[in-house]
Amino acid sequence: NKFMSQIRDSESDGVTPLDFSAVDFIDISCADEFLTKLIMRIGSGELGNRFVFIQGANLSIRETLEAVLKLRGLAALVKEEDGVIVLGTLKTPIREALDVVLDKKSGTSSEFAQALRKNINIACNRLNALQKMGLVCRVRDGSVPGGGRQFYYESIL
Repeated sequence: NKFMSQIRDSESDGVTPLDFSAVDFIDISCADEFLTKLIMRIGSGELGNRFVFIQGANLSIRETLEAVLKLRGLAALVKEEDGVIVLGTLKTPIREALDVVLDKKSGTSSEFAQALRKNINIACNRLNALQKMGLVCRVRDGSVPGGGRQFYYESIL
């Protein structure tokens, strides 16, 4: 598939927009084949550290995409003129973490733990879940005084 080849050939940590602005309609089967399989491949690590977001989708397309994402227990970000919305399914604690990442744009796991008012282990678990869902990017890690590693996370939008 040409699109999958383009995603695989894109830069690591790259973010690819899925632009639906020239699309009037998408049926459930197509949305399931295209979007959910792509998101599952991102989540599995098959495509490396690459990310996608949706843009230009009309209301009908957004509703169809949301239906298949919910059916599969997945989520995707939609970039709109006035901000970002989430389609699909996210449990409340994961959604709260995503909202903080979208607001702050980037930071260490420790900084996000402070913003979430949670201990570092809880924050890391939530950030890792978001990264595995393809909704945030873990860009690099560094060592911390006393040993261990600290990860840096960035919003994909």
